[in-house]
Order: sequence, then structure tokens, then C-alpha cells
Amino acid sequence: MGWSPIPVGFSARFSCLSRVYKYFFWQGNLNITAMQTAAEKFLGEHDFRNFCKMDADNVHNYLRHIISFEILPFNESDKADQLMIMKIKGSAFLWHQVRCMVAVLFLIGQGLESPNVIDLLLDIERTPRKPQFPMAPEIPLVLQSCEFEGLKFICSSDTKQSLNEHLEWECRSYKLQSAIFHEALLNSSCIEIDNNISSNYTKKKGASHIPLLSRPTEPSYEERRKKSDA
Repeated sequence: MGWSPIPVGFSARFSCLSRVYKYFFWQGNLNITAMQTAAEKFLGEHDFRNFCKMDADNVHNYLRHIISFEILPFNESDKADQLMIMKIKGSAFLWHQVRCMVAVLFLIGQGLESPNVIDLLLDIERTPRKPQFPMAPEIPLVLQSCEFEGLKFICSSDTKQSLNEHLEWECRSYKLQSAIFHEALLNSSCIEIDNNISSNYTKKKGASHIPLLSRPTEPSYEERRKKSDA
């Protein structure tokens, strides 16, 4: 988006005052109210070791401060579905922290977990080991902006025009791909089914949900350090 002169000793990572991430998702049947209630439990300073991929050799402080966490409708919908975004602002984030937070919020939105599970996972005295669960997919995650003290980013008019043209081209390109898949979907709905032909295809039964706090856990920070020091 632009450039700025920087002082000696500046670090794009460690001089950053705050960061804003956005995570895009389709609402579907998710309970957004329950997800927002749970998301607000992240606000403030907490130990997020149960919401990250732990690197015990290099990271020894897991306290992070979440400034705001909003779940909002995006200005696009598809038939009956609504595109949504999670907007998360924090001073700093741990490795894969956002994707882990989003994964648990999706479980809450599906009604598989209570919003109170956030309180239990943030309480490292009661839950010293992270339950095993898959992270949310990486593709919808966007680092939206970074805040720095005293920096003013500069962008020439020619560069801005070039950037806008590039983004418009990318949008049109992906819309073309979307149109192709949509056309294929419409065509597949017109295919006649012959009920006289047997099929070996059976729909897989979804695995029953195991509550997060009843799952196998990863080693705690202390256990990882002890193993590393051995």
C-alpha cells in the first residue's frame, strides 16, 4: 500500500503497536450470537497457550492482549447464505492463534461447545494442556493492517492506480472462475437420475463430536521445556 522512512533499530515485527486480522466465512447454520458472546471472552489480557501452536523453545510468554473482537456481516451474500467476517485487533498474536480461536468459535456456532469453554481454555490452572483440535483453514485469514508509531506511509498516484488496476483484475479473474463453477453446478442439477441402477455410494456418517475438554491433550509448556532441557 505504500512505504515510509524508518528510524534505526526499527522492526516491522517488534515495533508494531497493534495488528488487525480478518477471517471470512459463510454463516450457514452457525449461531452468530453464541459466537459473539464467546468471542468477547477473549477481550483483554489472557494466557493464550491453549489457542496457539506452541513453540516452547523460543516463546516463553503466552500473555497476549486482545483489544477488540467483532463478528460482522460482509457486503456479499449467496442466495440464502451470508458472508461474514471476524475482525480481531490485538497488540500481538502467537503462532496460529487466530486460526485456533476461530476453530473453537466454529464449534460453539455449531452448538457443539458452550461459550463457557473459552473461559476454561483460558484458565491454564484448570486446563494446563491444550486439547487436540484442528485449526480453522488458512485461506480466509487476512492480515488487514499493522499500526506503527510515527510512521506515515506514502504512495504515489501512479502506484495507487496500478495497485487498483491489479486488484480489479484479480477480482474479475476470480469472478470468472466462480461463474464457471456456478455454471457446472447448474448443469449438474439437470442430470437425470436412473433409479434402476444400483450405486455403491453411501453418504459417510459424520463422526460424533468429542467435547474439547474430554479429548487427548498436547504436552504442557513445562513438559515441553523439561523434555527440551533433558
